[in-house]
Amino acid sequence: MKKIFLVVLFTALTTGNLHAQAKQQRMLLEQIAALQVYIGYAQKGYSAVKKGLNTIGDFKRGEFSLHTDYLNSLKAVNPKIRKYARVTEIIALQIKIMKSYKSLYQQIRQDDLFHGDEVDYIKRVFERLIKNCDTNLDELLTIVTDGKLEMKDDERMKRIDMIYQNMLDNYAFSESFSNETKILAVSKATELKEAKNSRVVNGINTDLP
Repeated sequence: MKKIFLVVLFTALTTGNLHAQAKQQRMLLEQIAALQVYIGYAQKGYSAVKKGLNTIGDFKRGEFSLHTDYLNSLKAVNPKIRKYARVTEIIALQIKIMKSYKSLYQQIRQDDLFHGDEVDYIKRVFERLIKNCDTNLDELLTIVTDGKLEMKDDERMKRIDMIYQNMLDNYAFSESFSNETKILAVSKATELKEAKNSRVVNGINTDLP
């Protein structure tokens, strides 16, 4: 999803007085900083999902490349569409989803409470979720780029709103699934602690799990 860079790069490049321009420049820098995080996830995260959760710790923020075709594509972005707030909000939701994914996996590795089929299930859930997000972002890029689809601006905005709603649903699911998994982890930890305490009371070897 490296090409998503073109969606946000010009979001804050509008005319106005000096104060407005300064504010827009700050917003642009913030958006680019956030987008750098996203692109780092996109470049390394998607391939990591295919290889397995064990590689997700290799994410490097802000690592991306900008090629000539991106620069050429920038010229085709519809000015009205590229400034539509939903565009950056969609990307922000994707960043949150990837952060939630990374946070959950880090906890799973640290706690060492999930094994075998459980870890495989968690991995498959996020693989499907990220694949869906990837599809949404591909569609977003197509919609905001002139010449890709024969659509009026209001039609494009309606499609963007639909993508935004899909990403909201994805984010809500990501948060719900992550929270449920963390609650299950707490339950597993409690059971292990109670089992260990029971062995202590009964004089059984406490080195056992």
